[in-house]
This record gives sequence, structure tokens and C-alpha cells, in this order.
Amino acid sequence: MVVDYWSVERYRFGLVIGCGALVAWFTPYPLVIMLLVLLGYIGWMLQKLYQLQRWLTNGQKPEEMPDSDGAWEQIAYLFHKSQQKSAERKRKQQELLTRFDNVLSALPDAAVLLDADNHIQWANKSAAKLLGVQDAADRGKRIDTLLRNPDLHKLLEENSERKVTFPSPRNSNLTLRARLLPLQGGSRVLSVRDISEGVQLQKTRKAFIANASHELRTPLTVLTGYIELFEQDPELPEYLKAPLQQSQEQAARMQQIISDMLALSRLESQETTPLMGNRVDVPAMLESSIKAISDTLASDTHLLETQIEPDLCVCGSEKDINSVITNLLANAVKHTPVGTTIRIHWESTDDGQACLSIIDNGPGIPEKHLPHLTERFYRVDEGRSRASGGTGLGLAIVKHVMQWHNGKLTIDSKPGHTEFKACFPAKRVLD
Repeated sequence: MVVDYWSVERYRFGLVIGCGALVAWFTPYPLVIMLLVLLGYIGWMLQKLYQLQRWLTNGQKPEEMPDSDGAWEQIAYLFHKSQQKSAERKRKQQELLTRFDNVLSALPDAAVLLDADNHIQWANKSAAKLLGVQDAADRGKRIDTLLRNPDLHKLLEENSERKVTFPSPRNSNLTLRARLLPLQGGSRVLSVRDISEGVQLQKTRKAFIANASHELRTPLTVLTGYIELFEQDPELPEYLKAPLQQSQEQAARMQQIISDMLALSRLESQETTPLMGNRVDVPAMLESSIKAISDTLASDTHLLETQIEPDLCVCGSEKDINSVITNLLANAVKHTPVGTTIRIHWESTDDGQACLSIIDNGPGIPEKHLPHLTERFYRVDEGRSRASGGTGLGLAIVKHVMQWHNGKLTIDSKPGHTEFKACFPAKRVLD
């Protein structure tokens, strides 16, 4: 049942006024009596207000709640109910925070909460293990004074989400990868993962590929030599000529795969960016490669159009840049149908870069394949790629050469227009 608390107050006030008026009627000083009655009522109200104020300031303990009725009872009850809800909400929030803290503390990845000025606000247990950052001892300190790594400092200054790799300050045998995750209010979480196992596996894989390629090269050379001797034998039976021809083609393809694997292994093992290197006459290199491919792969099948800045040269590795040119040109010819027009552009951009663009008007590459084209042995069309003699390593080599020269390979494709664009940074461009 809903209680009308204000009706109680009105009843009480009316009773006080009525009783005061009755008493005043029988006395010679009615106004004085009424004034005293009203002052008494106001005093009683102030006493209730004082009790409520004391109860609120003393923590709103249920056993000390003022004993009253009417509006004062409702006010005290509402304050008490609000306190209970607030306490329950705080308890649930604390439970959620405790649970969240336990989850983050159990994660193998280090997590450090930073404010906008890189002061440590919180850190989990893995941060102590991987970074040496203690939650209690280091809270409030700047993280860049505890972790003295230039790459990490640059990441904190840039405030970007890119990843950086650096050795653990606690154990130089551990390799860590860090990234910043932005939060509201300018705060950020520095997330650090131990990638030592992956790095070791990568090194093992690279060593295996390099060693296997070297070991396969010698026996394959011997087999190729014997196949050539058999082919030159005038007494070779007719029925063996086709099998030997196929064997020769497959041996040549295998030699190309091994050569590409060795080139890729060499590029991957170069952990640092090379010096500026020698002056590479890219226009002359392009002219030579275009003539060679016009006389062989593209002979009577493709139309090649060129737009080359004659004096635009770059600094770098001549052998590696030549592999970029030959791989991109060969891919454009091998993976487009007869009659395709291929445009080769070598020109400078407005921001000073030097870009090689190989553009064809072929059928295009489905969008789902574009992110994977630079992966090793990835093929859009398995059968057609093998038939064309491709190794599946050309674009992987191109990507690594461009990265090693601080450049970038971009691929854009839609039906009727496919463009492979390799750009060298302005600092490598020579006038």
C-alpha cells in the first residue's frame, strides 16, 4: 500500500495549529501562545533535521537511523535505500575489477597501463617477468626511464599501433614484441608478447631452406649434365627424346626454384637495411630487360609500352633491383592471356619517390588473392602457374627487396586493370 507521507505532515501541522488555537482561546494572550506553539513546531522540525544530518554524516548506519514518521521517515528511508544501492554497485564493480585484474595477471603477455604522459598506472605479473616492471614499486614512474630501448621510445612518442621488436631487459635471450593499444582519456595499454620461440623457429626454417637449397644444387647440376649428354647422343632412340626433353625442362625449373629460394634466404637473413649502395641505372636496366622479354616470353603474344624517365636513377643493390624488374615483367607476361597490353612506367612522384609500375589490361586478380600474392609458393591458378614455369617465389623476392631498400610494393587489381607498383624512397633517388 502506498503511504501518503505528506498527509501525515499536514495532519500533524493541523493538529498543532488546532491545539494552539484552543489553548490561546482560553488565555488573555492568544498571539503569544500561537507564536510559542509555532516556534515549538519549528524547533521540533529543526531537531529532526539535525538528527537526519548527524545520521548522514556518520555513515548512514541502519541501527542509527532517526526514529520518525511522515516525510522525515521517507527521506531517511530514501537516503538509506540509495546508500544500499550505491554499496551494491560498488561491490559489483569491485568484483568485476578484481576478476579483470586476475585475468590480466594470469595472461602470459605483459600489460602495462600508461597515462597520457607515459606514467605507469598498473602492471600485471607478466610485466615483472618480461620487462622488470613491478606494479607496486614502479607505479607512477615513467616507463621510458625504466625501459631504455630506442625503438620502444619511438613507439611511445609516435603513439601509433605499429609493432616493435626488442630484447627483454630481464633476459637478453628473449625477444619481445610490443604494441600500444589506445584507451579513452589518453590512456594506453602497452602490450608485450614473448616471441622468442617463433623467432627461433623462423631462424631454423631459414637455415633449413638455405642448407637444403645448397645441398640440392650440386646433385641437380650433375643430373642436368647427364640429361644434356643423353640428348646429344646421336643414337638416342626416338621414344626417349620427349621424356628427356621434359626432364630437362623440369630440371631447369627446379634449378630456378633453388636459385629463388637461395635469393629469398639471403634477403631474409639481412637483418639491417643496407647502406645507400651504388648508383643503379634503372632506365638502362629496364631497356635491357624489356628487350630480352620481348624477344622471348612476349614475342608475338603481348604488346609492351614504355614510359621511362631516362635520367631517373636510384642507390641500392643492382642485382636485387634487377630481380625486381625481371620478376615483375615476367609475371605480367606469364599470367596474362595472349594479346594483353603491358605498360611499363618508371617515373618520379610528387613526393620525390621513384616508382616502377607494371600495368596490364588483363582479366585481373580476384580481390581475395591480393593479400596473399607475396607469400611463398602462393598461386592464384595452380595449374596455369605451373604450366607457365613460375616458381611461386618471384613476388616474395620483390617484396623483400623493396623492404630492404626502405621501399614498398603495392598491388591493385580489377577486371581490365592490374598494377604492380614498386616505389623507392626519396632518399635513394638520384637526379
